[in-house]
Amino acid sequence: MKETRRVLLPVIIAFVVLMTGCSTLSDWFGWGDEETPTDIGGTLPPPGGDLSGPGGWGGPGSGVPSRPGEWTPVPGVTFPTIYFAYDSSELGTSEQAKLEYVANYLLQNQQFKLIIEGHCDDRGSVEYNRALGERRAISIRDGLAKLGVADDRMQTISYGEEKLAVQGSDESAWAKNRRGELILAK
Repeated sequence: MKETRRVLLPVIIAFVVLMTGCSTLSDWFGWGDEETPTDIGGTLPPPGGDLSGPGGWGGPGSGVPSRPGEWTPVPGVTFPTIYFAYDSSELGTSEQAKLEYVANYLLQNQQFKLIIEGHCDDRGSVEYNRALGERRAISIRDGLAKLGVADDRMQTISYGEEKLAVQGSDESAWAKNRRGELILAK
């Protein structure tokens, strides 16, 4: 009986996915490629400044999916990327100024929230990198909380090695993938 359930469950899931017209579970759950973050560029507006139009960073945060009840990213604006050392979730002293800037911005603009993404390079197992990405996102959240940002204004997500910023198998590429992305949201 148990053996029949083990075989039958995947078949039922596959049937439901196919019958809904979705080619993959990613489509079924709404995780399509169109939600993948793209370019990085521009400059961050000053705290309290206009968040729309030219001058916004317009990069990684623009691809976060918006679903009912979830936070909606502010289009055209992202914060500086926070980088981490190899196999570490500890915030380096060089990244502290970026964190202080983000905290200042959020404290001056109480209407906004923050989505914190944890990312890794592609070394290590998928499971390990997912956990490390989560520790990195939590480290950023905790750092911002110490600077006065309310915990209920931040949410974390780990992508592990799923969304590499740079392709490559050298230290330069790996260093750019060990990061935390900060996405301004409403």
